[in-house]
Amino acid sequence: MSLADERTILGRHPNCQVVLDNAAVSRHHAQILQSHGTFYLEDLRSRNGTYLNGQPLDSRTLLNDGDQIRVCDIVVGFQVRNEMPPSSLILRSDSTSGDDPNSTRDTLVRSTASGTSVSDARVTSELESFDTDNLLDDDFEDDLSSIIAKVDTSRLASDAFRLGPHPDVKLKAVLEISQALRRELELDAVLPKILAVLFGIFPQADEGFVLLKDTQTGKMRVKATRARGADSTDEVAVSMTVVRQVIKSGEALLSRDVLDDSRFKKSTSLNQFKIRAMMCVPLMDAKQEAVGVIQIDTRSSDPGFTEDDLDLLVSVASQAGMALENARLHEAVLKQREMERDLEFATQVQLGFLPKERPKVTGYAFADYYEAAMSVGGDYFDYIAMPDGRLAIALGDVAGKGMPAALLMARLYSSTRFELFTTKDPAEALNRLNKDITCSGIGHRFVTFVVMILEPESGKVVVVNAGHIPPQLRRADGTVEPVAKEESGLPLGIMPEQEYKAVTIQLNHGDTLLAFTDGVTEAMNDNRKIYGRERLKKCIAASQGGIISQVKAIISDVETFSGGGGSSRDDTCCVGVERLSQTPA
Repeated sequence: MSLADERTILGRHPNCQVVLDNAAVSRHHAQILQSHGTFYLEDLRSRNGTYLNGQPLDSRTLLNDGDQIRVCDIVVGFQVRNEMPPSSLILRSDSTSGDDPNSTRDTLVRSTASGTSVSDARVTSELESFDTDNLLDDDFEDDLSSIIAKVDTSRLASDAFRLGPHPDVKLKAVLEISQALRRELELDAVLPKILAVLFGIFPQADEGFVLLKDTQTGKMRVKATRARGADSTDEVAVSMTVVRQVIKSGEALLSRDVLDDSRFKKSTSLNQFKIRAMMCVPLMDAKQEAVGVIQIDTRSSDPGFTEDDLDLLVSVASQAGMALENARLHEAVLKQREMERDLEFATQVQLGFLPKERPKVTGYAFADYYEAAMSVGGDYFDYIAMPDGRLAIALGDVAGKGMPAALLMARLYSSTRFELFTTKDPAEALNRLNKDITCSGIGHRFVTFVVMILEPESGKVVVVNAGHIPPQLRRADGTVEPVAKEESGLPLGIMPEQEYKAVTIQLNHGDTLLAFTDGVTEAMNDNRKIYGRERLKKCIAASQGGIISQVKAIISDVETFSGGGGSSRDDTCCVGVERLSQTPA
């Protein structure tokens, strides 16, 4: 697999990018981090440890071309490619096997008690490497002596299947499968139901399985298996040669005697289980494209399968294909609803981090505006009342949008308050906050950040800037100048040893100080022109009234520039303070 993400997790849990289905592997065992084309390996406090080139990992370590990563008895090779994507993983099992190491046509699927999951690591890697877009033309020939029938399943939409000598039996079977599947909307329930009905229709069947194409990766996945008899094992033979041909051609295949077929002589799975006869048919979607296969087989040649049986299985597969389509649509709707509920909850949680009200400080007025580009966002601002009477106004912009940025924003909220409460020097507070963000293991995300500490009695404001757009100071006479532009350091999360500098300004009566995120300055119109800092400066200078009027004027001007009413391309946040010309009585 190619490594394109900033973080790739290896482990047993299904949400890992590389799933290693082995009981000795921890749920989240190790991770590979990418930073500007450089890759690092880190153990995630796993139970059995992670090894790099035979040595146990005790810290984050640089990965080089050809490195071998061992997770229990599974070895993952790391390769650097010249073309994009730059790097990839090659998964193989370290355990030995009697199978031909060069053979990739046939695999042995080991199922759990439920008969639906793959538990052998070697088999998992082989199945995941099967890409239906890269089939070899010579994998399968049309002159197999044991394949006695083919059915073009794409013609089922217009041609009725052949009823043969027992039409009443076939019609009853099709009716049974229709009744069994019509009320099933869960994909995991549909697939075992298909096999259960097939085993009822074909009493001679000993084993069966369903393979489906993963909609995201295009790889084939074992989704359901079934075996008959008290002496049956938990293993089902899968011939990838047959599966490839059925997927590629869209035709159903019947083989009455597999063992006599010269092209199956090297099939370790079929020979080991003494498969004698099989039927394999494609599952077609609404576009008449093969999205998987159903196969049933028998170890006995008498009775085997006939052409009439193949016709019936094709008809059943047609019903199953529609059931799968309905199940997938239902699953997509449920996931969409669940996502919408999660986003709604996340939105409420994030809004809970924002200030509920503006500070009430004698002689000062405050204004703010916040709007996320998506349901949740990465912009952050806060008013923090200090124990010594000072007031901190913090504003940050997490790189990116959506849920990842929102999660980091939540961490920033709590960490900022802790550092400002425990450190009187704001520059030192940002130094400590930067180390916390950099070393937190949250990936390679950075945060532009600015904090302004107001001393209400004197009107002095201490400003510390971590790579953020400089705040704008508007004097009572209408002149506008940036604050802490030259003294700005790198954004948080880049260099843990970054030292930040504080700048002190005097806020006189009638002056305002505004901070904002790039959702303001980088707003774009239909002609792809940027709003820009110069237009913002002119807007601030021309605005009439105090800080509340200025913030409203900025937001109104940005909306006018970008066309108004359209969806914002970035999160937008603006916060400001004004020292009133006259102190209220």
